[in-house]
Amino acid sequence: MTVSPDRILTQRHVTCMAAVDTMPHIASRIRNLLTHGRRITVARRLTYMDRPPEVTVGLTVDEITDWRSGHGIGVHLKPGIHGFAVSAHPGDNDTEAGEWKRYHTADGSDPFQRRENMTRVDITGGLPGDGPAPNDLLVIRHWNSAGACDERVIAFDAGPRDGEYRAGRWLYGAALGPQHMEDRLRQWDHGRVPDADLETWAGRAAELMAVIAAEG
Repeated sequence: MTVSPDRILTQRHVTCMAAVDTMPHIASRIRNLLTHGRRITVARRLTYMDRPPEVTVGLTVDEITDWRSGHGIGVHLKPGIHGFAVSAHPGDNDTEAGEWKRYHTADGSDPFQRRENMTRVDITGGLPGDGPAPNDLLVIRHWNSAGACDERVIAFDAGPRDGEYRAGRWLYGAALGPQHMEDRLRQWDHGRVPDADLETWAGRAAELMAVIAAEG
């Protein structure tokens, strides 16, 4: 399977394997997803057990650390002891192409083959320059040395959902006229509006709502 790690920095939704050649890009996307001060929900499931996932809501970032000389990233969340990590081992997980080959070889059709010491990551959002979007999502599936899979789904609060937020979204969408409104609303919803512009339009929305409130 021929893949280029560079796609991780250009595709809004991307599925990749943790490897030495992909970890800098994966870590960059994860850091971008965590920069907007949103609350975080983590659902953890051990896929080999017939149990519902453990879901923890209302978390925030406590600390982000680099692992293994840049070949891994660890995220500590608060309150409590929560978090997630993604890493690659030089010598074992050197290239994404090699990891995909191991992943597909151990697809379950051969009982003597199993996925071991590998991590698959699905990322939506967090591209360079992206703002927050309602469908930002991070899914990490790690298979340990025994072939057991630990799956973590990390979702993000899309931000305030009050009238000010909705008004800011509508003002941004309508700013260039009705012919551009659909595209601009899509940009807003997909996180393609820079944080500075989000603040500008939220401020204008707040002013507008203050005027409406004053008029009774």
